[in-house]
Amino acid sequence: MDIYHTALIGTGYWGSIIFNTLCKITKKKIVVFDIDRKNSELLKKKFNNQVLIKKNIKEIFVNKQIKNLILATHPSVNFKLTKLALNYNKNIFIEKPIVTDPKKLKILLKLSKKKEKVLMGGYIYLYNPYIIKIKEILKNKLLGKIKYIEIERKNLGPIRNEVDAHVDLGSHDLSILKYLFKDKIKIKNIVKKEILKKNISDISMINLKIKNIICQISSSWLNPTKERKLLIIGSKKMLLFDEMLLKNKLKIFNKYAYYPKLNKFNANYLSNRARIYLGETKNIKVNEKDALKNELLDFIKSSQNKLTPKSNGYFCLEILKLLN
Repeated sequence: MDIYHTALIGTGYWGSIIFNTLCKITKKKIVVFDIDRKNSELLKKKFNNQVLIKKNIKEIFVNKQIKNLILATHPSVNFKLTKLALNYNKNIFIEKPIVTDPKKLKILLKLSKKKEKVLMGGYIYLYNPYIIKIKEILKNKLLGKIKYIEIERKNLGPIRNEVDAHVDLGSHDLSILKYLFKDKIKIKNIVKKEILKKNISDISMINLKIKNIICQISSSWLNPTKERKLLIIGSKKMLLFDEMLLKNKLKIFNKYAYYPKLNKFNANYLSNRARIYLGETKNIKVNEKDALKNELLDFIKSSQNKLTPKSNGYFCLEILKLLN
C-alpha cells in the first residue's frame, strides 16, 4: 500500500509547477484534485508514477495518511478549504494571497494554533537567493544609509479579474520589503489606473515609507515587456537587481550624489551644486537555487518538526493588512 504525505488541490498553471517541484523533493505519490479534471490528467500523462488523482475532494480531507496539504486555488475558496483542512489536522501551504480579508486570516491563524498545525503562505521571494543576498548586503551596510527604494513588476498578463494589480503583483514586493527591513511599513497612498475593467486596476503604484526611506512599488499587467527590477539607493552606493537578465542580475554601483555642507565654510569657497561620484560597478555573484523548492522544503520541514516557516501566517497577515 502506498503511503501519502502530501496532497495538492489546484493543478492549473502554478499548481502544475508546484507539483513538478514536489517531484524533486519526494519519491512518494502525490494526491491531486482539481475541479477541471483535464488539468490533473495532464499531470498524470507526464508524471504517471507519482500522481494519484482523486475525483472527490473529501477523500483528501478524511485520509489520515495525508499530513500536508497545498492549495493552489482561488482566494475566494481558500478560507473554506483551509478551515476544513485544519479541522482534519492538516498542515497547510497556500499560494498568496491566502485570503483577501484580514479577519478571515485571523480566524485561520487562531485555528491553526489550536490544532498545532503549520499555516504558511506562498511568498516565494523570501526564498529567492538574490533577495537573501541583498538582505546580507543591507545588514553589512555596504550601501551606506538607505535613501530610496524603487520596485517594478510589469508584464503583459496574466490579467486578473478578481483582484487589483497591486494585490496580485505588488504583494510580492511588499513581502520583499518586509523581509529585508522588518520595520513597520507605512503606505502613504495607492494610485490605481483602471484600463480594461471598472473597479479592477491594471496599473498600480504604491507610495510608502519604511522609517525615513522613501519607497515606490509599480505594478502592471499591461506592459509590452516583462520587467522585474529592484533599485536601492544608498548614501555611498547603489544596488540594482534585474531579475530578467540571464547573467549578472545583481550589481552594486560605486556611485552616489550629495550636496556639500556649506554651514562650516564660506559660500565663496564652495559651490552649492550637488557632487556626483562615479566609481566602478561590481557584479555580485549569487549561487542560483530553486526558490520554490526551498519554499516547499521549508513547509515540509516546519510541518515535520513543528517549526515556524519564513512566510508563516502572521507574516502573511502583515502583508494583507497593508494591502487592505
